Amino acid sequence: MNINERIKIKLENRTNRIICFGLTLLILILSSYRTYIVFKDKEKNENIRAEEIYKSIDKKFNFLNMTIYDLKTSKEFNDYFFEKNKLQNKQYKKLKLFDELKKTNTIYGIIGCSINIIDGNENIVFTSTGTIDKIEYLKGFSKFLNDENRKRVILKDKEKINIIFKDDNLFDRDDIFWVASLNENDFFSEIKLELDNWYITNKDKLINLGDSNKKLSFDDIEKKRRAKTFVIPYFYEKIIYIPPRISVESIFLNEILKITFIFGVLLLLINLIKYFVVKPIKKLAINLGYMSDTNEKELEYIEHKIEEINLKNRDLEYKISDMRVYQRRKKIKDYLIGLTEKLGIVALEDAKILKIKKYRVIIMEIFDIDSVDNIFNKFNLSKELMMKYFSEDILCEEIDIDYKSIAFILEDIFTTEELQEIFNCIVTHIERNYSLRFTAAITKGYENMEDLPQAYRAAKKLLDYKFVFKEKKVIFQELLDEENMNKYYYPIELEAKLILRTLSSNELSVRRTLDEIFDSKNSKEIDKKYLKEFTGLLYNTLGRIFIQLKEMNKEIDIKIFNAEEILQLSELEKIREKFEEKILEICKYTKVKESSDNESIKIKIEKFLEENYMVDISLDNLADYLGHSFKYTSVLFKKVMGDNFKNYLNIYRLEKAKEFMEYNKDLKIKELAELVGYNSSNTFIRIFRKYEGVSPGKYFGIGEHEE
Repeated sequence: MNINERIKIKLENRTNRIICFGLTLLILILSSYRTYIVFKDKEKNENIRAEEIYKSIDKKFNFLNMTIYDLKTSKEFNDYFFEKNKLQNKQYKKLKLFDELKKTNTIYGIIGCSINIIDGNENIVFTSTGTIDKIEYLKGFSKFLNDENRKRVILKDKEKINIIFKDDNLFDRDDIFWVASLNENDFFSEIKLELDNWYITNKDKLINLGDSNKKLSFDDIEKKRRAKTFVIPYFYEKIIYIPPRISVESIFLNEILKITFIFGVLLLLINLIKYFVVKPIKKLAINLGYMSDTNEKELEYIEHKIEEINLKNRDLEYKISDMRVYQRRKKIKDYLIGLTEKLGIVALEDAKILKIKKYRVIIMEIFDIDSVDNIFNKFNLSKELMMKYFSEDILCEEIDIDYKSIAFILEDIFTTEELQEIFNCIVTHIERNYSLRFTAAITKGYENMEDLPQAYRAAKKLLDYKFVFKEKKVIFQELLDEENMNKYYYPIELEAKLILRTLSSNELSVRRTLDEIFDSKNSKEIDKKYLKEFTGLLYNTLGRIFIQLKEMNKEIDIKIFNAEEILQLSELEKIREKFEEKILEICKYTKVKESSDNESIKIKIEKFLEENYMVDISLDNLADYLGHSFKYTSVLFKKVMGDNFKNYLNIYRLEKAKEFMEYNKDLKIKELAELVGYNSSNTFIRIFRKYEGVSPGKYFGIGEHEE
C-alpha cells in the first residue's frame, strides 16, 4: 500500500466520522424540536379538552340551579314554608312538598344529582324517600354542624359531593337549607376515569373529587402552573383541573426513533441509487469513452450530473410554487362561493388579502354572453388587463368564477367615486380593445372575513340588475335602492324561464310564469312613477324573445307582433292583458312553425349523430351544424328528440356498441369504446353500467382481463 492510498483511506475515515457526528447532531436537534412541538400540541389539546369538560359540567350545575329555583318558586314550597296553617293542613302540605321533591328528583336524577330540603324550624329534612329527623340526617355531616358560618359548605361522602347552602333570597326564613348531592360517576361522568385530577373548592379548602385523602393546598396549586381553574357561578365556588404530567422523556425517545428510522430509509435509498443508477451510468460512460478511471474525469462527470439535478430541482420548485398559488386560489374560491367553511382558508398564511382590515367584493361579468365570438381568448386578455390596474398599488386577490365572470377581493382604500372612475375606465378600455362588454358589481365595504360569502352573494344579486341598468357599466351596492327596485323589477331567472317556455310553445307554463311576474309583491305594490320602467322591462323581454325567434326563422317579420303597443298603456291590468296577448301569439306561431320544421330538424340531427358519434362531439358542434345558438339548440333538441343531448348521445353510442358486438365478438372493451367515440375505456364502462345496470364485460361475456 503506497502513501497516496494511505492518505486517501485516512481522509475517507475522517470524512465518515464527520458525517456520523453531523447526522447524530442533526437527529438530536430535530428530535428536540419535534419534542417541543408535540409537547405543546399535547398541552394545547389537554387545555381544550378541559374547557369542553367544564362546559358540560357547567351545564349540569346550571340545570341544578334552575331545578332548585323551580322548587323554590313552586306552590307546594311556598304553601308549606310561608303560609300559616293549622296542624292538619300543615301535614297535608308537607306531603305535597314531599311529592313535588320526589317527582323532581326522579326526573332529574338521571344526571346524577338529588336535592333535599332542611327545615330548621320543624327539625326535619325532605328527601326523595320521605321526611326524616334533621339530627339523624346530619350525623354524617359533622363538619357542617361544627361550622359557625353555615351559609355554604361542600362535603365529600363516599361517592357523593354534598353541597349544603342557605338561600339568602328567602329573607323571612334563615333556617331553610338546600342539600345538593352529586353522584361522582353520573354527575361527573365526563371525568369519572380521572376524578383524582379534579378538585372543587370549599371556601379556603380543596376537596379532591376522586380520593378524599388526597390533600392539596392553594399554595400547591399556584406552584402547578399548568393547573386550570373554572368558576361555578351559581354556587360561588371553583373547579380546578391539574393535568397529568406529560412525559417529555418518552416523547423525545419516540421522536429519536422515528427520525432515525427516516434517516435510515434515506441512507438505504441513497445507497440503492448509487449501486443501481450511479454505478451503471459511470460504467457505461467509461465504456463509451466519455470519462476515464481518473479522479479528475470522475469529478467532472459528477459535477455535470449535480448541475443537471439542480436545474431539475429549480424547475420542480417553480412548479410547486405555481401549485401553491393554484391551491390558495381554489381554497379562497370554495370559501367565497360557499362550498367550504372558514376552516378551509385559515391555514393560508401567504394569503395577505385575508388579513386586511376592510375589503370589497367585485364581480366583473360579460353583459351578454350570446353576442360574443371567440370569448375564451378575449376573456383571458381582459383578465390580464384588469390585474394590471391593481397588482402593484393595492392588495387584491383575483378568483376565476366561470367562463364569463371573474371576482376580486379588493382592499377598501378607494372612495366610491374613485372606484366608479377606475372601473368605468377598465370596462371602457376592454370594450374598445376586445369588443367585450363587462358589467362591474361592487359591494359595500366589509370588515370581517367571515362575511366573505355574504359579500359574494350581495355582488351576485347586484348583477341581477344589469339589464335594468344596462346603460351603467358599474353598479354599487350603496347606490341601489332595493326597496324601490322591487316595485318594477323581476329577476333575470324569471325572464329566462318565460323565454324558454314561450319558444317551447308551452302555453300552460307560460301563464304560470306570467302569474309569477304580475302577481308577486313587485307588481302589486307598483307605483305610478315606476310603471314606465316596468313596461320598458316587459318590452325588453319581448325584444329578447324576438331575437331567438329571428334565429328560428330569419324570414319572419317581427313587426307583425306590434310590440310597441305595450309602451302606450298606462294601467297595470291593461299592460298585463296586452303582454299576455303578445306572448301567447308568439307561442301559437312557434307551435305552427315547429310542427312543420320538427321532422326536417330531426332528420338533420340524426344525420349529424350518424356521421359523428364516433368522434368527440358536443352540443356546440351540433349548434354550429344547425346554424343556431347553443341555448336555442338545447331547447330544440329536447323538444324534437325527447331527451337532452348528453343522455341521447350516450344511449345512441351504446346501441351502436351493441351492433358492433353482434358482428364482431372478438372486439375488446378498449377497441369498442374508441369505435363509438369514447377516448377512455373507463368512461365507456362507467356509462355502460349507468344505463344498462351491468358492466360491458358481463353484458357481452368478455373476460375481465380483456376488459
